[in-house]
Amino acid sequence: MPEPPVSGEPPSLVELIRRGVLDAELAALVWLLVEGRIPLVVAASDDLIDRGVAGDVLRGILASLRPDLGLVGVDAIGGAAGVAGPLGPRTARALAHGRRDGGVARGASLQAVRDRLAEAPPLGLSRDELSFLGCVLVLGEDPEPAVAAADPAMMPARPIRVVASHYVRPLHRDEHGHAQLLDPAVIATWDPRSQAYEHFAWGVLPEIAARLGRRTGDLEADLHHRRDDLGGLAAAGVASLEEVGRLVAGYRVDYGHAHGGGGH
Repeated sequence: MPEPPVSGEPPSLVELIRRGVLDAELAALVWLLVEGRIPLVVAASDDLIDRGVAGDVLRGILASLRPDLGLVGVDAIGGAAGVAGPLGPRTARALAHGRRDGGVARGASLQAVRDRLAEAPPLGLSRDELSFLGCVLVLGEDPEPAVAAADPAMMPARPIRVVASHYVRPLHRDEHGHAQLLDPAVIATWDPRSQAYEHFAWGVLPEIAARLGRRTGDLEADLHHRRDDLGGLAAAGVASLEEVGRLVAGYRVDYGHAHGGGGH
């Protein structure tokens, strides 16, 4: 995963759920954040980036949730066919200042990404700027099986999935004008023992709701609806970009006035 897309089309968000890259609950939260114009960063090792895996995940999510970008715009962000490389200090700064919707970053953890983007003076990002990375999905590959196949060609494919996801809390000022900078929050992690995700987003939903201009209870209910709809489509195998796009458009029609903008 991801398999090569047909005719250059990336896998949809629902297809990514079907392949086990993330689950419906995490996908629903990512949907809300992307819809709220909060940046999306897919972080991965050099190998997964060079193989095009990280770019395909980013392209698939943005193509599903941001049809206004068009596939050309999505490819420019996700790095299809060498159009754009991983985030560097300049492009990461554009993302932090609201001029870019997402990107791929080198690093097998959020801390590795932050360290890389903070170095390279004089262009390194400041601590304040790093607080606007948005939602960061860290990709990883399942470990090799304990017993290897005699013929390497017969080795099963190792699943690739989001092993950790983070909501990077943006710098804000309190009522007295003092800068408040909180540590990033973990919103979900993959547990290889149970072969399932552990979710922690409940701890930051009030902050996310405030950033999106919504009430926490409404946001929670909306997340549950989106999770169930995404899970239902994945179970039914309804996973093309066109079909997912219709679902997303339906939410815009039904709830568009409630989903206030976001950003910083």
